[in-house]
Amino acid sequence: MTNLRPGPAGATSAPMLSLSEASGHLIRRSQQRHTLLWSQEFHGDLTGPQYAVICAIGADDGLDQRAVGERASLDKSSTADIVARLDGQGWLRWTRDPDDARRKTLRLTPLARTALADVTRRVALVQQRLLEPLSAADAEAMLAALRLVAYEGDPPVPGRADASVLTLGNTPGHLIRRAQQVHTITWGEEVGRTMTAPQYAVLSALWAHPDGIDQGTAAELASVDKSSMADIVRRLVTRGWVGRTRDPADARRRLLGLTDTVRAELTELTPAVRRVQERVLAPLDAQQRSALLDGLRALAYSE
Repeated sequence: MTNLRPGPAGATSAPMLSLSEASGHLIRRSQQRHTLLWSQEFHGDLTGPQYAVICAIGADDGLDQRAVGERASLDKSSTADIVARLDGQGWLRWTRDPDDARRKTLRLTPLARTALADVTRRVALVQQRLLEPLSAADAEAMLAALRLVAYEGDPPVPGRADASVLTLGNTPGHLIRRAQQVHTITWGEEVGRTMTAPQYAVLSALWAHPDGIDQGTAAELASVDKSSMADIVRRLVTRGWVGRTRDPADARRRLLGLTDTVRAELTELTPAVRRVQERVLAPLDAQQRSALLDGLRALAYSE
C-alpha cells in the first residue's frame, strides 16, 4: 500500500497553490454563493441564465437567438433550451426581421414587460446581498477589476439603458459567471484533461493538512458538493494520488491524505495551474489584482 505523504505542512517538495490565493477557486466559490442567494430568492422559478437572456432581449429588441446567446454568455445549446422555455411560458415572442424574411428575432411579450419590474427588483436584491461583505468603495473596485477579467480586458461599450432590466456588464453575478467561463477555458488550455480544477482543489486541501482530514472536511475546503466529492475521491484513489487511513482517534472514521505517488505529478501540474491564474488576471495591474482577490475572498468566505 502507498504511504500517505508524510512531512510538515510547510514541505515544499511538491508545492501546491493555496486555495485562498487561487483566483479560479475564489471565483467558483463566489459563484456558488451567488447561486445560493439566487435560489433563496427565486426558489427555482427563474434561473440566472434565464434572466440573462431576458436582459439581452429587453435591452435590445430585434436580436436573433445567436446574438442573444452571445450577450447572455451562453452556449448555443443552452440558449436554445432557455429560449424555448421562456417562449413556452409566454415571456418571449418571435418576429420576422422586416429587412430579412429568413431571419427571426426575439422580443419580450407584454406579459414579460409587466412582470419584469418585480423580477428585476428581486435580482437586484440578490446582487446587493452578494456584495454585502464589502464596503461600497471595495465593491466598486472589485467590480471594475472583475469586469476586465470577465471580458478578458475588453469589456463592451454600454448600450442603451433600459430601466426594466439590469445591465449584464455591470451585474456582479453575471460577471462572476463569465469569469468562471474564462477560467474554465484557460484551465483546459494549460492543464488539459490531466486534472480538473475541483480535483486540484481537493488535492490542495489535503496538501494543507498533512496529517489527513475526513472527506466531508476536504469537500468543504475544496467547495465541492457531496456527490461530486465522492466521485473525485474515487478517481484520485484509483490513480494512486489519494490514500485512506483510519483515524487513530476514531477507528470508525477514515482520513484522506496525499500519497507519495502524487508528488511528481504535482510538481509538473502546479506550474500549469499557476499559469492559469496568471492568464485569468492578466488584464489587471497589481492594484486591481489586489482589489479583485480581496473582494472575491470576502464574497467566497462570507457566512
